[in-house]
Amino acid sequence: MTTSYLNTTKSLRVEHGMIDIYYSYATPVAFKSHNGILHVSENVWSRTTGKHLTQIDGGDKKSRIPNHQFDKLLTETRKHYNELGFL
Repeated sequence: MTTSYLNTTKSLRVEHGMIDIYYSYATPVAFKSHNGILHVSENVWSRTTGKHLTQIDGGDKKSRIPNHQFDKLLTETRKHYNELGFL
């Protein structure tokens, strides 16, 4: 596992084998799977988290997905990679 801090210590990326998970504070807000597809949650938090999301996706708000869908997709993806032995 590798941790990379983005512009602040409150925004970071953690590499978990086949998946990179991006956090704002302690909350996962985006992830990129091994195939390079980036999934970013819509901002349901604060202005600062909105800045972190922009750092991650370049401000592409149209591609962000509703938070409940993001949470479900991240859970399913983690489960899949865990079952394969990559997490």
